[in-house]
Amino acid sequence: MTDLDPKTSAGKRLGVDTSGEAPTQNAKSILATLGGPIGILESLIPGTVYVTLFGFTLNVLLSAVSAASVAVVFAVIQIVRRRPLTQVFAGLIGLAISIYLPLRDGLNDTHAADYFVPGLLTNLAYLVALTISVLVRYPLLGVVLGLLSGKSQTWRKDKAIFRRYNWITIMWIGMFATRLAVQLPLYLAGQVPALGIAKLALGTPLYALVIWFTWLSARETFRPVK
Repeated sequence: MTDLDPKTSAGKRLGVDTSGEAPTQNAKSILATLGGPIGILESLIPGTVYVTLFGFTLNVLLSAVSAASVAVVFAVIQIVRRRPLTQVFAGLIGLAISIYLPLRDGLNDTHAADYFVPGLLTNLAYLVALTISVLVRYPLLGVVLGLLSGKSQTWRKDKAIFRRYNWITIMWIGMFATRLAVQLPLYLAGQVPALGIAKLALGTPLYALVIWFTWLSARETFRPVK
């Protein structure tokens, strides 16, 4: 299998190892879907640098440039590690937007919280897409899990499996909704330090927890029918 294999790609997104005869999950496979140690640090450190410097200096330019510099270093490391260039460039584009937004009106701190707007919009997009998929009775997590379980053509016809995948999708909806429910009021209030802390707490740790519960809920459906 290669990364171009849809089953392999789906497994990586959910922290599932598909290299064996049957899909499995462990600490190593969950860590891999989070990008490994480098990927986790890449997701945590730039935002932490931005929030910390802004909290001490109230200097949005210094905070943004410092965060960008750290992120670029991580991008170079990922290129050296031969991470797919599309992922690296996508991250850099997101970074550029995050840096532009708080600086668009000059060096004042009026838009300091806008550094987090791309993340808020990403969560909103996932929330809307997953919610629509549940409403039209075609839960998107079911599509991914059906592929991994070898039931991509039958999971919607099995009521028990459909209900399970539907509730798993609702769990993911809950993750994105929780992030928005906590972070959006802080963004609107301009509470940059609190927003940064909330983003860290509800980012990688919550994502890893949801991936683990997804596996616990779905693993029985990966077993062949005897």
